[in-house]
Amino acid sequence: MAVWVITGASRGIGLELVKQLVARGDVVVGAARNPETCSALKELESSSSGKLHLVKMDVEDPETIKSAAAEIEKLCPKGIDVLVNNAGISGPFAQSSQETVKSVIEVHKVNVVGPLMVTQAMLPLLRKGSRKMIANVSSGAGSLAGKVKFVEDAETRKNLPYATQAMAYKMSKAALNMQTLSLAADLKDEGITVISFCPGWVATDMGSQGTNLMKSGATPTYTSQQSVELQLKLLDGLTLDKSGGYFQHTGETIPW
Repeated sequence: MAVWVITGASRGIGLELVKQLVARGDVVVGAARNPETCSALKELESSSSGKLHLVKMDVEDPETIKSAAAEIEKLCPKGIDVLVNNAGISGPFAQSSQETVKSVIEVHKVNVVGPLMVTQAMLPLLRKGSRKMIANVSSGAGSLAGKVKFVEDAETRKNLPYATQAMAYKMSKAALNMQTLSLAADLKDEGITVISFCPGWVATDMGSQGTNLMKSGATPTYTSQQSVELQLKLLDGLTLDKSGGYFQHTGETIPW
């Protein structure tokens, strides 16, 4: 039995992670901006036999992160095993040349600065835990190597609008990946594993937005349940020697 902290737990992938972890008997702290208003989380909490704890946390707000960390320390005095930095936003799907600085800042506050603040707040508890793992929910969109074809291939630019849009989101995931590498190097001697992973194209509110950008008519590949089953298989199998890795939810390595 492990102790997990999941941010962005009120919907989508975060909510499904909470469901599956509680179902298999792990202890879970579900962090969300307004957990009390999420009926699905509340129902899970009431039926979890004390396995699920809900805390209020806005990853843009240092004070709520600090308060949540203090509350989690009381709930889990022996530490936590795994932190999943799942909370994130997509931002607007504007043309890259028309992206606003405001949007770039807003997306980075949630997708990059937020995980860093949460990680720093949770480190004392992770150091006391057994697994000692930080898993950052990234995206294949954060791979610079994988996006070179957007520049080189005219057909890709023509048929995949995403190639020329969502710059703020793609920038934020590339930055999150560098955060993963930097923290992995810094924390490895303490036995803390830090990785980034892509959950795949998932049929959540956020994931389904991309459907409008596919001229082929393609739709999300996975349900939340399917994606999370694979995510947990990946995370359960990771060891310290994989720290600094960038993975697909299916286990394959993604090029940086």
